[in-house]
Amino acid sequence: MSKHIAETLSKPETYVCVCVHDDVSMTWGGKEEPCALGTLKSIGGINLENNKKVMAKLCEILERDFMIPKNRVYVEFVDMERENCGYDGATFGG
Repeated sequence: MSKHIAETLSKPETYVCVCVHDDVSMTWGGKEEPCALGTLKSIGGINLENNKKVMAKLCEILERDFMIPKNRVYVEFVDMERENCGYDGATFGG
């Protein structure tokens, strides 16, 4: 998934972090069937075209590997300001 996100958002894969918490107790619509909740944060690259590509691939992977149907996947896409994102002891804004 990190490779797909990096390619879609035109970012180096070294800047992409994917975290999966499997076997977490969650309910969706009052049901405890498999579901997924996620957040994708990026400085730039967040737009309708890219978000649709990421969602399609993510849902494909979640259904294949975790048996989570795409109608039980929710992702928030966040376009971050450079000064609000820290890395390597500084921010991307300087």
